[in-house]
Amino acid sequence: MKHSRDWLLLNAVLAYLHHYPNNQWTQQYMELKDELINPPTVRKRGRKATRQRKKEAASPAPSKEAPEISQT
Repeated sequence: MKHSRDWLLLNAVLAYLHHYPNNQWTQQYMELKDELINPPTVRKRGRKATRQRKKEAASPAPSKEAPEISQT
């Protein structure tokens, strides 16, 4: 059975707190445990970014006149 990375981290933190309740890092591990149990929520933006649509040409087809070439 595979466990997620977050579950494994939480399990390791809980094991540390169980075996070393009076260590100097216990307070930091308690804060980490709270973060892992209740992850901070990320606020979503109002709308997603989309590319600006290009304005269509006035006439859909290119002109059919051949360009004049001047010989000098």
